[in-house]
Amino acid sequence: MNKLALLLAASTLVACSEETGAVTVTTWGEDYIEEGIPAGDEGFVDGWSLRSDKFLVAFSHLEVADGPGEVGGLEAQSFVVDNVKPGRKKLARFSELEAKAWDSVSYRIEPPSTDATLVSATAQDLALLRRGGYSIYIEGTATKESVQKTFALGFGNATQYSHCQAEQDGKTTLGVVVANGSEETLELTTHGDHFFYDRLQGSAGANIQTSLRFETIALADADDDGVLTAEELEAQPIDLELYDPSGLPADNILEFMTSLSRTVGHFRGEGECTWSQVED
Repeated sequence: MNKLALLLAASTLVACSEETGAVTVTTWGEDYIEEGIPAGDEGFVDGWSLRSDKFLVAFSHLEVADGPGEVGGLEAQSFVVDNVKPGRKKLARFSELEAKAWDSVSYRIEPPSTDATLVSATAQDLALLRRGGYSIYIEGTATKESVQKTFALGFGNATQYSHCQAEQDGKTTLGVVVANGSEETLELTTHGDHFFYDRLQGSAGANIQTSLRFETIALADADDDGVLTAEELEAQPIDLELYDPSGLPADNILEFMTSLSRTVGHFRGEGECTWSQVED
């Protein structure tokens, strides 16, 4: 074999040994955001139902890394999404990732930058988030029999979601396992119903149920004009017979919902991440 043939064979061997795959990051709001939350066992326990007209979320700092800290993909760019728009939306794609376990997936929900990429959102949506300093903004209408209450609320929490894990093929998997030639999808799932939970932390036991409630929120409409404002929610105290602050500071409905806004970020459906406040 001549020298050129040897070089070609060696380069082919090296190329074959570099096993890689790709990861696409998407987001979805699930049926409760796209279609609404019903009354009854699958929704509000106090007879209300709810339709979302807008559910803006600002994502950033999408990262796929491994335990020792090697970063396979990082997209620090802001993305603004209206998850009322149906279907899964693509945020970013990381190609040529080494085929292995990337067990440290993380992302942020935080107020967007001025040059945020618009994904199923408009320039007006971005301007709204920027003007209010919001990371999440929700508009909707709740209905009980002939009564309707509308709301338009923004939340400015900057939250880091780390160590994301979800059940895959019957077992809990940290992050994502990339196989050679694979095209994996990581879904950053938004759970909009969490804004209406009656507990700030998970139930202590199976006998303590977390429920969705709207009645106390509706009672905040002090002038009975059918429009719930942030000021009215802040003036509405928590009914401790119905709500459990779980030892966290939340004296009124607005504080309660603001704390719950940190829990809306999930991973691959029902998967969980560890969340923490992003420091300035």
